Amino acid sequence: MSMRTGQPDGDRRSFAIFDLDIAATRSGWLLTILCLAYALAALWLQPGRYLYLAQSYAQPFAFFLPALLAAGLGLLALTFARQSPTRFMLDMLRQRWLAAAPVILLFFLGITAFTAFKITIPAIVPFYADRMLAELDRGLHGGDPWIFAHSVVAEPISAVIFLGYGYGWHVQWFGTLLFVAFWNNPAGRLRYLWALALTTILCGTVLAMALSSTGPIFHDQFYGGDRFAALQTALAQNGYAASVHVYANYLLTAHASGRPELGGGISAMPSMHVAFVTLNAFFLSGFGRRWAIAGWSFAAFIMFGSVYTGWHYAVDGYLSILVVSVLWYLTGRFVLPQASRDTAGIGLPLPEPSSH
Repeated sequence: MSMRTGQPDGDRRSFAIFDLDIAATRSGWLLTILCLAYALAALWLQPGRYLYLAQSYAQPFAFFLPALLAAGLGLLALTFARQSPTRFMLDMLRQRWLAAAPVILLFFLGITAFTAFKITIPAIVPFYADRMLAELDRGLHGGDPWIFAHSVVAEPISAVIFLGYGYGWHVQWFGTLLFVAFWNNPAGRLRYLWALALTTILCGTVLAMALSSTGPIFHDQFYGGDRFAALQTALAQNGYAASVHVYANYLLTAHASGRPELGGGISAMPSMHVAFVTLNAFFLSGFGRRWAIAGWSFAAFIMFGSVYTGWHYAVDGYLSILVVSVLWYLTGRFVLPQASRDTAGIGLPLPEPSSH
């Protein structure tokens, strides 16, 4: 597969590099400024919280990203350079790290800011939207969607949902980001990174604050009553739902203490799980039919899982899909043409991996 075109061609020369990072074009500069402004706003509003979260994220970034990168490069090497996979991996790192490093750094700053803002949401806009969202969900579907979700999935199969929603989603999210960071299609990567940044800011901060909500799993704890007591019972009786209980207790404890914990913050609307997999589905669709099927199948799986696990109302995912669809269209309409003009003709071929 050519990393520039996304089409299989069986030629290792199709892997190209370019000697500019994302800040070397006008589109890249504007994106860099946007990401830094987002991070600086979080730092200015919550300096202690932001710095603490940055330290908290540093350790998993230092372990998880290199492990995932090694796995991804190993897969590429076995696909395109079976004769000398180690040399191929080292060549990719040597040739591409200068272009990838700014992307990973901005992602690190952005996810730290995202969490800092997420934790701050209830202090700025107290949770208020859940009753409205719950009734909207019921009205649109003729009942609570989680009831239907649990009725069509047997408990043994639910293990796949809990694993995929938790671990599989993280692997796809970070894995796609790493692929784009090392991708040699300058215009394509700028479009994706613009869409990713706008998705994080608009869905993860602006809309999340405007529609401050807890989700079904926390509804009764924050609003009282037993509106979702049956959901709690269904999850409690599911032997595979331990991860949901552990993380829910973790979030409640962190919220009550006010501590800026890793992955903390309670916010349901819109669903960031659904937002990111929708973005990745659009992205993967550019690599052919098989990748499109895989991307959209996983997006549908995460959408279903967001309801099944109780973290989200179905409408949380619907809004995410709508917003990301608009953002993907707009970045294709405005960012991609400009980025294509800015980066035209700057690719260079990677050297052939040594055969010995």
